[in-house]
Amino acid sequence: MDRVKIQNLEERLGHKFQNKKELCRALTHSTFSKEENDKKVGARNYPHQATYATLGDAILKAGFIMLLMEKGVNTKGDITIFKTSLEKNLKLAEVGERLRLLEDNLIRHRMGEGAQLEKGTKKLRSDTVEALIGAIFIDTGHSLPEAKTCISKIFAPELKEMERKFR
Repeated sequence: MDRVKIQNLEERLGHKFQNKKELCRALTHSTFSKEENDKKVGARNYPHQATYATLGDAILKAGFIMLLMEKGVNTKGDITIFKTSLEKNLKLAEVGERLRLLEDNLIRHRMGEGAQLEKGTKKLRSDTVEALIGAIFIDTGHSLPEAKTCISKIFAPELKEMERKFR
């Protein structure tokens, strides 16, 4: 992976990975992992992002709730409404685009090219955003406060827009 692009991504995430293997796993889609594992010659094991995406989904939910409460959103109904709008796959895909995950060729995948890739782009980006949050959580020694700080940076435009709607 391109060192400069990785440094730029870490800057956008607000986290410099101590263990780059965590970052690599978060950026490895199952299509890439499967193809590499299935090679007849030179097969290599590349753990993929699925487990990290599941963890990241949970961390995002907790992080959003904490951030919303800090911003004065205190009722269960309001928290649910705002949290749901923030964690939608379409919103996560937009965040993934802002992070330049595909534009900088950061995601290792075998989704094809052209129309085939275009069809799966949103899911690829949203899953990777969740996986990155999971990887940040793991890389920080399971620190929810540090993960929340990164979530706040990554979702700053969305949180600012939500604040405008809330007030």
